[in-house]
Amino acid sequence: MPPRDRRPPEAVAAYFVLAALIHAVAVATRFDWLAAKLPAGADAALMVTQFPLLMLSGYFEGGIDYGPSNPGFARWMQIRSKPVKVAFTFGFIYIATVMLQTWDISLGPADPTPPAEWPLQKRAMWFAVFTGGMFFPFFLLAASSLIPGLRIITTPLRALPPVVGAALALVLGLAIGLGVLSAVTSSEIGAFIERLRQVAAAHPVVFTSVGIGATVLPASIGMILSRLRR
Repeated sequence: MPPRDRRPPEAVAAYFVLAALIHAVAVATRFDWLAAKLPAGADAALMVTQFPLLMLSGYFEGGIDYGPSNPGFARWMQIRSKPVKVAFTFGFIYIATVMLQTWDISLGPADPTPPAEWPLQKRAMWFAVFTGGMFFPFFLLAASSLIPGLRIITTPLRALPPVVGAALALVLGLAIGLGVLSAVTSSEIGAFIERLRQVAAAHPVVFTSVGIGATVLPASIGMILSRLRR
């Protein structure tokens, strides 16, 4: 993206605040008590949208001008936008939470899902402390690895018209996400996609509404903000 087309971080801050909220809600739905309260199909739809939203955020973040860089600063300090870093951090935490809930890791209490026999308050506290404890290390990891990586992957997309670039970012994120999430959930990718198809077919209104609200809506807001502040 040419320098003249880049924008200051505050121009798209509202987009990243929305992305952070969507990722944070997705993390919260990994608490089984809350997931049970959701409309059927909503949790699966949220899972599918997380990678497209991360890729879309990478697309918009790559167009931000943070001002003069200082090579002596740590990478997380050079990304001068809290909404940007928080959005990627919650997205990263969601993926890690799904992985820890699925994989059998023999490293002590490594599952954020508390024992079912515990009282609700104790179970909620366990989940909150476990996922909240991931924030700082994943905050640093997102700024040092995830954001630069997505910035590189989405570079060709920023040379395209904004609508095309944003749409392709969502499609690319979906393709990568299906592969990663099938691995994270220890599933064959074909079986994983088939389960999602069955959920979508059984609950089309909820699945589609959540999908649009967590991907198309942020994409539209991001493109509008980018044009207004260019």
